Amino acid sequence: MIDPQSLIHIEAFIRKIVQPDPEEWNAFAQIVELKTLKKKELLLREGQICNFIAFVNTGVLREYSYQHEKEVTADFVCENQFTSDYQSFILRVPSKQNLEALTDLELLILRKEDINDLYDKYKIWERFGRLIIERVFCSAEEKRKKIIATSHEEQYRDFINTYPQIIQQVPQYYIASYLGLTPEHLSRLRKKKG
Repeated sequence: MIDPQSLIHIEAFIRKIVQPDPEEWNAFAQIVELKTLKKKELLLREGQICNFIAFVNTGVLREYSYQHEKEVTADFVCENQFTSDYQSFILRVPSKQNLEALTDLELLILRKEDINDLYDKYKIWERFGRLIIERVFCSAEEKRKKIIATSHEEQYRDFINTYPQIIQQVPQYYIASYLGLTPEHLSRLRKKKG
């Protein structure tokens, strides 16, 4: 079992959603693995089958794929957030994306087999998993709707509000890619925002 200090953030996150008793929490804590990555290292490479869900304890991670031989940033994952290639994880198909450390990272890893065992033994963890997947789905749906219905300027403003802690840590061309802009267009929006 890993050092309980490493579980402080994930426990606080979990307890906002469900209230595991000591036995349920101990069963969860037993399956968590601590992993560190250096900046630019990959947690998941396109083509691999994703067999984990990760919680970011510290640092920033980027989800990206290649489209027409060009890197396209799909999302950023910051501290106190879960990440995975959920399609690959659920359907057991090769991943179409990469998960890259933008900073040094400390992650908590939950393996698919261990999660399934936890679901089988404890109803609370199955409920927690369902609630997390519902949040992931709603977040993806909200992002899709914003892309369709808002201007680039509104999307940039929303990005700043959603990710204030990473504006200075992330290269601007990654942010431009995430917003579907050229770096020049993003630069003009930033100057306009002032």
